[in-house]
Amino acid sequence: MILTSHRVLAVGAHTDDVELGCGGTLSRLRQAGAELHVHALSRAEASLPVGASADTLEREFHASMALLQPASATVHRLPVRNFPQHRQDILETLVAVKRSLQPDLVLTHASTDTHQDHRVVHEECVRAFRGITILGFEIPWNQSHSTTNAHVQLREEDLELKERMLAQYASQQQLGRGYTGASYIHSAAVFRGHQARLDLAEAFEVISLVWKASSHGQG
Repeated sequence: MILTSHRVLAVGAHTDDVELGCGGTLSRLRQAGAELHVHALSRAEASLPVGASADTLEREFHASMALLQPASATVHRLPVRNFPQHRQDILETLVAVKRSLQPDLVLTHASTDTHQDHRVVHEECVRAFRGITILGFEIPWNQSHSTTNAHVQLREEDLELKERMLAQYASQQQLGRGYTGASYIHSAAVFRGHQARLDLAEAFEVISLVWKASSHGQG
């Protein structure tokens, strides 16, 4: 059902969240013919090495997206770690995106994510995208616990693309962020694969599941 989605929206708080949480699934969706749209709500200037240009993460994000080749990739300028103070702006942005794109699948942060920016994005996505299937991806070190009740099988080429996408974030590698490395990405996919009796997988929380009738009147 996930892989039969036609127009997919992935929303992350920060520039590398989408790749980390669902990069492999986006690869599968693209190969299945889905129209992909990716939004990062902050370019996270405060999460850069000393002396780095303010647009570094934005440039790295677009380099990553160039590998995925979505229909659109957008970076917004919300201040990192301050999303609670901008909740209404976030909601209005998401509502505008919904009206413009009319997605049938939204991928965003899980409800159990403890990062303040991630929590706000999750909550406002739930408000903005009523009536649409929403799956929550995981950022493991921010999870208070995991509720992963949907798994998407990945192929080796999906995992390889995810690794290449995250490898574009040289600024985060410079800061020692291990999640950009192939060893973490691969081990996480193997672990989630074991849970679903698959070789490789990404796992999601089912936040909202909407199964509409087909155009021929059959469910």
